[in-house]
Amino acid sequence: MRAQTPLTARQIRALRLINLGLSNQQIAEKLSITVGTTKWHLHEIFNKLKVHNRAHKRH
Repeated sequence: MRAQTPLTARQIRALRLINLGLSNQQIAEKLSITVGTTKWHLHEIFNKLKVHNRAHKRH
C-alpha cells in the first residue's frame, strides 16, 4: 500500500475556508490565486482525503 501524501499548508488553508462555507471564488480571493488554481487545490485535497466533493462524508 502506498503512503498517503500529507496536505500542504496551502491545501490546509483552503480546506479551512471550505469548512467556513466559502465559494471557490471567495477561496481564490482569500488565497490570492485564480479560481482555476483553487479548483486544482480542491481536487488534490479531495483525492488525498478520498472524498468526491465538499459534501461527501467518509465512512
